[in-house]
Amino acid sequence: MRMKPGSVIRPAVVIAVGVLAACAPRSVPETDLVLKNGVIYTVDGARSRAEALAVKDGVFLYVGTNKGVARYVGKDTRVTDLGGKLVLPGFIDAHCHPSGAVDQFGAVALFGLRSVAEYQEAVRGFIAAHPGLEVVRGSGWSNTVFDRYGPRKEALDAVVADIPAALSSEDGHSTWFNTKTLELAGVTKDTRDPPGGVIERDPKTGELSGTLRESAAHLVEDVIPEFTAGEIARGLEEYQKMALGFGITTAHEASLDVGKSSLAAYEALERDGMLRMRFRASLYADPKEGIAQVAALEAERAKHTGPLFRTGAAKIFVDGVIEGSTAYLKEPYAHKPSFRGAPLWSPEALDAVCVALDKAGFQLHFHAIGDAAAAEALDGIAAAAKANGVRDARPLITHLQLVSPPDILRFRTLGAVAVPQPFWFMKDDYYRNLQVPYLGRTRADAEYPMESFFRAGVSVASSSDYTVTIPCDPLQAIQIGMTRRAPGTTGDDDILWPEERATLEQMIASFTIFGAYANFLEKETGSIEPGKSADLVVLDKDLFKLAPDEIGTARVVLTLFRGREAGAERIR
Repeated sequence: MRMKPGSVIRPAVVIAVGVLAACAPRSVPETDLVLKNGVIYTVDGARSRAEALAVKDGVFLYVGTNKGVARYVGKDTRVTDLGGKLVLPGFIDAHCHPSGAVDQFGAVALFGLRSVAEYQEAVRGFIAAHPGLEVVRGSGWSNTVFDRYGPRKEALDAVVADIPAALSSEDGHSTWFNTKTLELAGVTKDTRDPPGGVIERDPKTGELSGTLRESAAHLVEDVIPEFTAGEIARGLEEYQKMALGFGITTAHEASLDVGKSSLAAYEALERDGMLRMRFRASLYADPKEGIAQVAALEAERAKHTGPLFRTGAAKIFVDGVIEGSTAYLKEPYAHKPSFRGAPLWSPEALDAVCVALDKAGFQLHFHAIGDAAAAEALDGIAAAAKANGVRDARPLITHLQLVSPPDILRFRTLGAVAVPQPFWFMKDDYYRNLQVPYLGRTRADAEYPMESFFRAGVSVASSSDYTVTIPCDPLQAIQIGMTRRAPGTTGDDDILWPEERATLEQMIASFTIFGAYANFLEKETGSIEPGKSADLVVLDKDLFKLAPDEIGTARVVLTLFRGREAGAERIR
């Protein structure tokens, strides 16, 4: 799990507007907007194509031919001639962390930097630009810059020694602290690793390195205050501008803590009419609380039932990540031959919480990196179905870095939705510096199945895991899902597991209709059909006419959400 460097963020721009000459018969409604002369790939059940569409009161009223749409044009209808441009349903990011945008836009942003010196300079510059700070917060450092023990506190002390400082890794599973923070929190070399966490120590001296992984970071949470609801809300406003510029009209916030500022930020934005796209979210299920927390999760869910923000799922972290040696594997790590990682729940506790949450009507949402973690998530889903009966539950399992072939078939049997991040399907610095050394080449070359899920008949909803992935441009992910190599590389040796390359049609569906299905929204969005929300994206190039390694060169020129232009510009 990590950020993938890519192209810069591109805002949407507006295409020209014309006017149809035909007069609309009054036997059909006069619509608000008509798009004509396009290549409209509807992603309906037949994967049909159309030339034109009409929008009325935020929904698609007509999808069909240029001739047919002329009837829906009245004197106040806005009409856009697409000039042959490709139209797709609005993209859906099925697993991401929009509330984390405060780290990108309101804290020390280390994303994309690649050395300790660059990290130090970013911290130094942030402090200089924000005099009077009482704490320094930030995120985005890469595990590939450091050895297995993580960044050192002394490097952070060199630029901020007198106030607490906490910088989370780009995967969100490790945090780098300065000495001041550790002292104030009372964390010493004698502090024992908490359940599910790792306190990294210098291998020679046993002293704290300055890196705390997974639950160990909670040891200092009283020293590092959380962002306020106002700060998070401002980050969410920036996220929406960015996401809509990429054509994303729906996003699933992957993990929100009960009673925390992020939930308050969403509520305030929806109340004030500041949400310009659709959000669904998962509430975090704490392994320490087990089934005792279900009532609190139900109470929190009941607070968030608006049309644009709802919290119907519960997030269960089964394991950690490969780069922290905290992912749960069926076979030992290559660099730790006696260690397979440790699950965050015992099998009995995981089954119990799955049964309780499913009984309460929650959609189960699992974080599973290792193949053993994926298997245990599937076991939890099976336990819930056995105890409560089979229902249309659509459990989600995300990341799926390693999955055994028999378990892929269990996804279909159990009705589980696969939620991968195609941005990561490549041989990059993580593959070379972490995955091969930690897993061995055989397992590293069998990471991130994709085509196997489609072949097994599994619903696959693609996602970015933003802020882990910046930028979160779905077009980049579609390209990488088809090529399974880093943009700009051309050799066959650059391809990660070539048999798992997906088709363009599969990748588009994974970012549209399957994303809608994963969020119980397939009757509302995910395809361009009459009666559905008018969520769409217009591209400057027809993806079906591009080579796979050119897909990422396409640009979003228009995003509509509920029939209104959602980008920085407006149709004129």
